[in-house]
Amino acid sequence: MEVTKRRRGIRGFRARQRDLEQNEVRQSSGPTSLKKWLELAWWGTVIWGVIRLAAHFLNLTPYGLGAFARPILDGVDENTAAAVGLGAMFLFVETLLATALFAVLFQRVRIWWSGLAYGVAMLAVAGFFFRIGNWEVSTLSTEAAWYVSFGLFVGMTLTLERSDDQE
Repeated sequence: MEVTKRRRGIRGFRARQRDLEQNEVRQSSGPTSLKKWLELAWWGTVIWGVIRLAAHFLNLTPYGLGAFARPILDGVDENTAAAVGLGAMFLFVETLLATALFAVLFQRVRIWWSGLAYGVAMLAVAGFFFRIGNWEVSTLSTEAAWYVSFGLFVGMTLTLERSDDQE
């Protein structure tokens, strides 16, 4: 009889622990949190900043990382260390805004290719500001690959986070 009581106590403890864990998951499964947005913006900046630097170094695109800071640079060479650092900060802010915008626009959508459409839309916006009509085919293909893969990164990461939180 005492062995049975002891087993129930352990089972009761495990059940309470499981209920507490499920409650924590329910509390954090609301909309995507700011912490996740910041983490995604950080890694998006690191990964796609390095890709942008490599593409510019290999002369695949005339737009390096400093191109993101063009509104502030005003005539300063975009290839200086200060311009690249400022461009990285601007890329972080833009990635954070893009992540927040995607989270708001596609909050209920659970399809992976929404990030693909989002990347194409970001390419269209960037093309407007950087005069896409004047680009060569090599620049267009590099920029299209960069923006579409960036949009897929943001879209698929947020979609996966939401689907993990809901399960």
